[in-house]
Amino acid sequence: MKKIITIIILITAIFYTSESYAYNVTVIGKATIKNLRLRDAYYSALYNAKISSIRWYYKENKITDMEVNDDFFKFIRSYSILEQNIEDNTTVTVKLKIDLDDAALKDARLLLNQYADSTVYIYRGIDDTILPAKQIQNTITNTLSSKQFSLAEQALFLGKIDDIYDEKKINKAFREVNSASLIMFDFRIINNIEDFKEPDNICEVETTVTIVNKKNNSKTIQIVTGNDNNNIIKCYNNAVKEAATDTVAYVRDNIIQLPETATKLQKYNINFVNASNLVLTKNIIDTLSQRGLIKSYKTVSYSHKNVVFEVDSYFSTEDLSRKIQELNFPKQPNKIEFNDRKLILDFSVE
Repeated sequence: MKKIITIIILITAIFYTSESYAYNVTVIGKATIKNLRLRDAYYSALYNAKISSIRWYYKENKITDMEVNDDFFKFIRSYSILEQNIEDNTTVTVKLKIDLDDAALKDARLLLNQYADSTVYIYRGIDDTILPAKQIQNTITNTLSSKQFSLAEQALFLGKIDDIYDEKKINKAFREVNSASLIMFDFRIINNIEDFKEPDNICEVETTVTIVNKKNNSKTIQIVTGNDNNNIIKCYNNAVKEAATDTVAYVRDNIIQLPETATKLQKYNINFVNASNLVLTKNIIDTLSQRGLIKSYKTVSYSHKNVVFEVDSYFSTEDLSRKIQELNFPKQPNKIEFNDRKLILDFSVE
């Protein structure tokens, strides 16, 4: 029997909080109970309420070309259940209060592109005595970065894993980070020269790469790489580098394609001038990072009231200055200047 889901949305209250980028909405979602599956109907009602609230947001703001799906749930800052009922033993009804991220929803396309390109990885199979771990990590990281994959969640992901061979722990850690894909590199050094793909090689490495997404769909590819360099350590490093390059290129071309609307990552400085204290600057730069407006940052210099950060961002200095004004921090800069190389936030009191 065809599954029937009834969707009803009722907006009963809309108001801004003290933060200008928050949008609070009260909404009702419904779902029909089929085959006595009450839990399934309950989660469908939750889903319907959430997705309908986001669709309502775009309709209210006259944005008509946005195809909303559950990827947009990351723009729900929080929600609470106000009521939940079963009507006529056939329909589950939930009433939610949902806090939408107004600032993020405005830039959803760009932020979702970044999410789609955010990946985490693990590698297994090559001992440190053969090739230093740092060398392998740098090879894979640089290869992924060259294809515009973001590794912003990599450190957090690895921090959740104490056994890289425990698939359950790996999948649990992946579900808990804000990355769209997990890439697992399994290296195997081919010890039998008779099995070499190329007889002139002095080393060969078989690499099996498994790519997993949040829907538990996976794709596995395999490649054998080798090198004829006389230095065995350099040989293995080149084989790993070649395997990473070839497989990441394949992933980008065939599995996780770069969105047509993707924006080039830019590097520039953010200068805080006459800031009252370092807490102020850290609050702003951390908020920009947490909200995906900057991909990464590092401190270039600081003094008592002046701090310079180097940042990587998909937003231009002009766009980022606009977002800073929209976020309405408790302490806002009194003057903002920008060019291609830097964004100046001046907190001088005129």
